[in-house]
Amino acid sequence: TGSKGMSGAAYLGALAAYRTGTGLVQIYTAKENLVILQSQIPEAIITTYEKYDVNELHRLIDWADVVAIGSGLGTKKTARKILKETIAYTKKPCVIDADGLNILSEHMDYLCGADCEHFIFTPHMKEFERISGLKIAEVKKDRIAALRTFVKEYDVTCVLKDSRTLIASDEKGIRMNLTGNSAMAKAGSGDVLAGIIAGWMVQGKETEDAAELGTYVHGLSGDLAKFEKGVYSVMARDLIEYISKALMKLEEE
Repeated sequence: TGSKGMSGAAYLGALAAYRTGTGLVQIYTAKENLVILQSQIPEAIITTYEKYDVNELHRLIDWADVVAIGSGLGTKKTARKILKETIAYTKKPCVIDADGLNILSEHMDYLCGADCEHFIFTPHMKEFERISGLKIAEVKKDRIAALRTFVKEYDVTCVLKDSRTLIASDEKGIRMNLTGNSAMAKAGSGDVLAGIIAGWMVQGKETEDAAELGTYVHGLSGDLAKFEKGVYSVMARDLIEYISKALMKLEEE
């Protein structure tokens, strides 16, 4: 996560994973982000790259229990190689977000032979348009039908982010998340969601359950943040601040 100039995506995803209960996060990011991330999130291990290194990538994937890839990754040559090899090599649960999906939209063949049943895609509507080949207008006419066709074809779990987010898998069908609000429509919100979902996968939740619970907690954090900060002032970092309150609320219920 995090190409040059996109350290924020790495920071938000890593911190969200920690706040959801992950024991140790390692960030694999562009070398330019090293000093920034070391100061922003000293709890994380920071490993950097200047060019594509397949052996290092394999080592990191082998180390991890769960992989999250794509947030702020960019779409240049090195990013494409990292994504392609991660998909082909990993047997671990994997969240693919943002630029990971943008790259994939032009190379859906990367999924051939991959262990897709443990993959979670987290597209917003424009990203879903790219990976599905359907225009947004077509998707909006029947989101359920579009999602059902997509997850059946690729055997992934898909979290389609919108005013009311849908979570879909071929095995468990389609569920609608009812938490969340318009205050969350800010840059970085999707990075937080990817981190939260990865955090639940680390704790052993099944793929579909992690997607559903992660989306619920993300939205609930946004609802709590909006209540205290108002509809205009909620930032992505505020969603992370309220994860703990959302989890405590769930425990009480």
